[in-house]
Amino acid sequence: MAPPASRSTRRRVAFLVLAGLLLSALLVRPVLNWARSAGDPVAVAAAGQSAADRTVVADAVPRALREGGEPPPPRAVDAGAVLAQLDGAAAQSRSWVGAVVLDEWGRTLVASADAERTVPTASLVKLLVVQQLLARSADGTVALDERTRQLMERAVTVSGDEAMSALWSRYDGEALLRNAVAAFGLTATAPPERPGQWGEATTTATDLARFLSRMDTAPGAETLLGWMRSVAPTAGDGFDQRFGLFGAAPGVAVKQGWMCCIDGRRQLHSAGVLADGRVVVVLGDASSSTGWPAFRRTLDSATAALVAGTA
Repeated sequence: MAPPASRSTRRRVAFLVLAGLLLSALLVRPVLNWARSAGDPVAVAAAGQSAADRTVVADAVPRALREGGEPPPPRAVDAGAVLAQLDGAAAQSRSWVGAVVLDEWGRTLVASADAERTVPTASLVKLLVVQQLLARSADGTVALDERTRQLMERAVTVSGDEAMSALWSRYDGEALLRNAVAAFGLTATAPPERPGQWGEATTTATDLARFLSRMDTAPGAETLLGWMRSVAPTAGDGFDQRFGLFGAAPGVAVKQGWMCCIDGRRQLHSAGVLADGRVVVVLGDASSSTGWPAFRRTLDSATAALVAGTA
């Protein structure tokens, strides 16, 4: 039998046991956290982000899912018929159209063959930048004065380019865009290759639909959607914004985009949220030889087919 341990020896043993327990807790906790987050895209996306970004990610799910309960069966949609109409609309202006419609639960109702095709965002990038500024204002990271909020509103309602340029320069628009990409799990959205040329940021119809579907419960959503519901018929540069989703249904929240002529191409986009929660994104790309009137008719026909065909 071993001799009884001295008091000092017992203290050393107790200290070593306690230290071992603490070390085990530190090692096991990350493993448990990983196990809880594995397979959870919201938790995975939040890893490595700041507290402010995690707040955005945690809230960035469709409203219907946040309200609990089981989603009803998806509505019956004749996607083939809708896409045939979409192709016919694109043929009118010899353009291609990337389009996605999601239901209020974030489920895909219709997605065109070009839904994953990358295209310049034109003014649609304003939505991601403004949302990130509103989110940072909500969590206290950024203090927005009245003048800045006016610029943000103008960037959305009249698609003010000067307002957007001021926001992009002052708040590092490229960083805000990258944060939005991480927060909402976007996979094909990227800043412009030429610094400062925010309209040349790139995205897809799929990415924008995902953003709009998840944005409605993210910080600042009520303000941003309110501005989108107040889009003016005429933009700050005089461009007529009455195309696509504009006025397509009562209560629609919309953002329009247009641009010409990078690499000889013309872009015309319309994206938004209908009053019933459906998200509709229509991104058009055509040769610069295609005139705006013909291109507008394409967007109008495509949007009408998507809205009516998924009702």
